[in-house]
Amino acid sequence: MKLKKALTVANIQNIKIERLNFEGAWYDAFKQPQNRGVWFVWGGSGSGKSTFAMKLAKELSRHGKTFYNLLEEEMDDSDFIDRTELCQMQDVADNFNVQSFTLEELDAYLSKRNSPDHVIIDSLPYFLNHWDEYKAFKKKWATKKVIVFIGHADGKNPSTELQKRVMYDAKMKIFVSGYLATCKGRTIGPKGNYIVWDEGYNSLQGTNADKQLTE
Repeated sequence: MKLKKALTVANIQNIKIERLNFEGAWYDAFKQPQNRGVWFVWGGSGSGKSTFAMKLAKELSRHGKTFYNLLEEEMDDSDFIDRTELCQMQDVADNFNVQSFTLEELDAYLSKRNSPDHVIIDSLPYFLNHWDEYKAFKKKWATKKVIVFIGHADGKNPSTELQKRVMYDAKMKIFVSGYLATCKGRTIGPKGNYIVWDEGYNSLQGTNADKQLTE
């Protein structure tokens, strides 16, 4: 058996990696994460999670092609359309596409030439049923692309065992609650928080807003 070469510290530190060049509020929350790997975003109903997912899609679209796999809603759903208008997705129209694909269909779509650099799957429970499916999908695509799974919450935790396992496995972990997205991943910016909607966040937090941001 021929073994792989053991790497030295110099070998490791000379590896060239590419990062997402986040700036402003995105840098403050998430710094500049690597431009591949699994992200897991979860939150409860009314937390601001869906708006955050759309804002994240817009930011990712500034750095490359982004595909939004819409599974919980229909594309003619007024709420989804309203979010595209709220987030002014027309600003990144050349890099943003939406469709509703099954696992098999998305796999075929990503296998095409010039496929998207970033994929947002909304949501994981509508897309995968088993851990083995997740591992196979991750192995095939997360070494080349950013794969963002949107999940559901039960309190502060993911609502199913599969989602918990994905959360623990993910490179970036983002919990959304009260219109505040909190980074719990491996790349955390100076603040570690992103306010999804200023008015909604301030209304909920009131005088505790500044304290919440520093916790």
